[in-house]
Amino acid sequence: MRLETERLVIRSVTPDDAPDFQRLYSDPEVRRFLPPGPPATLESARALVERRTQIERDRGFAGWHVSLRSTGEFIGSVALQPIERTGPEVELAYHYLPHAWGKGYGTEAAKAILHYGFETCGLEQIIAICFAENIGSWRIMEKAGMTYVGLASYYGLTDLKKYVADRNSWGR
Repeated sequence: MRLETERLVIRSVTPDDAPDFQRLYSDPEVRRFLPPGPPATLESARALVERRTQIERDRGFAGWHVSLRSTGEFIGSVALQPIERTGPEVELAYHYLPHAWGKGYGTEAAKAILHYGFETCGLEQIIAICFAENIGSWRIMEKAGMTYVGLASYYGLTDLKKYVADRNSWGR
């Protein structure tokens, strides 16, 4: 998969992307807003890339690599994924390196992926969740046209803000 927005390239992952994901998922600022766990190693990043490749092959959607169109610089990841890897709900998830925060990249990517999920993948509903204190994340959800539905529990965590976008009403 490859999508281009005004400023971004969103594409399927390749084995060469493992160092980018290791850097992203071991960054202390990014880790503040992830479920508890160890920082990424190169080995775990390679396993992540393999999983994402297989999931995309099986489902048509997964976690993707996000870079700047102008320079090719890696800035983060955006995904459509089954919630908690097994649930019936599909989650829009995203993580960006701190230097990319506050520049509108997350919203730009979220809108493109919501459109892709509804129009290409035929999904009926997409959810997104975040820690309540992660204001930047829930602002992306709001700016991308998702609706706040309340607090929820996922991944063994409670009091996560939950947003929803429905195929028939999103973007209209």
